[in-house]
Amino acid sequence: MTSAAAAVDDAQLMTLAGIAYGDPARIAGYLAEATVLDGAWSLGWLPVPPDPPVNFAFAARNMEADVAVVAIRGTYPNPLSPAYWSDASQDSPFGPMSPWPGSGDAKIGGGTAAGLKGLLELTDGSGAALQSFVGSLPPSTTLVVTGHSLGGTLAPVLALILAETFQDRPVAATSYAGMTPGNAAFAALFGPGSRLDGKVRRVYNTLDTVAYGWDAVLQTRGFYDPAPKGGAVVDAFLLATAARLDAGGYDYGAVGTPVPLEGTLRPEQPDCTLIAYMLENLHQHLPDTYLALLGAPPLPFSILFGTIVADKPATELARAETGLPVAYASTA
Repeated sequence: MTSAAAAVDDAQLMTLAGIAYGDPARIAGYLAEATVLDGAWSLGWLPVPPDPPVNFAFAARNMEADVAVVAIRGTYPNPLSPAYWSDASQDSPFGPMSPWPGSGDAKIGGGTAAGLKGLLELTDGSGAALQSFVGSLPPSTTLVVTGHSLGGTLAPVLALILAETFQDRPVAATSYAGMTPGNAAFAALFGPGSRLDGKVRRVYNTLDTVAYGWDAVLQTRGFYDPAPKGGAVVDAFLLATAARLDAGGYDYGAVGTPVPLEGTLRPEQPDCTLIAYMLENLHQHLPDTYLALLGAPPLPFSILFGTIVADKPATELARAETGLPVAYASTA
């Protein structure tokens, strides 16, 4: 698979999106060491993570291909940090929506608007924001925005801002496991006649329930076949969520060309059906699952149950030394 308007395949883009979860101090090393990136990618822009690190992204460049990629991190993977809960609020579809400037009825979710604001406020050590970095690129350089999960939700929104700001630059976006950022009128801003028409792709695992929010919530009823099933508890939650979305008139509409990846269930499941369902949900959503579906190697670090990001050789050591979940643990 190849991303729209750029010579970057999905294995590379998803790897870059996954690297955004890692220790910011190690990102340059991860780019150099990832075999799927062929040593062709270097760090272009690395912001100082805010405290708490609610939103984060970095930019990488492939000079030979004349492409730059902005990779947006998903939800911060440490529930002991306020950043996790702030990101969780950005994941929510509820609450007041934010109008998209100059676009009539187009609106994005309030959480998505907060996430976009957080990304645009990031600056590197010299005070340069993302838009300054993009403006410094050669005019011929194609810009691709990507991200996983919350990063996938934000990817097309950030791409639209950058396309509107830099109207002579080729811009594209590919999201992974992202949720729907705005209403149908907002989705139309990516449709026929728009600058991003045909340049935005939405890649999702068919068994990843997250990717069905928030325009197709009820399509996940009955996951997974034949097991594990969520049962009455999950069914009631989905029905209540869909009813609340309908009553609120949110009218969420998916953005971009859908690219489904056929997911597969893990062969062994715990005895408790509800726990098995929750664990399967987590597995189907993780970056390494997406990388496997794309035929790419796993990330050099682990994201365990949403609480630990650590270099794989150091994961157990990091947990043992602290006795608590840790984020951004590293052997370096």
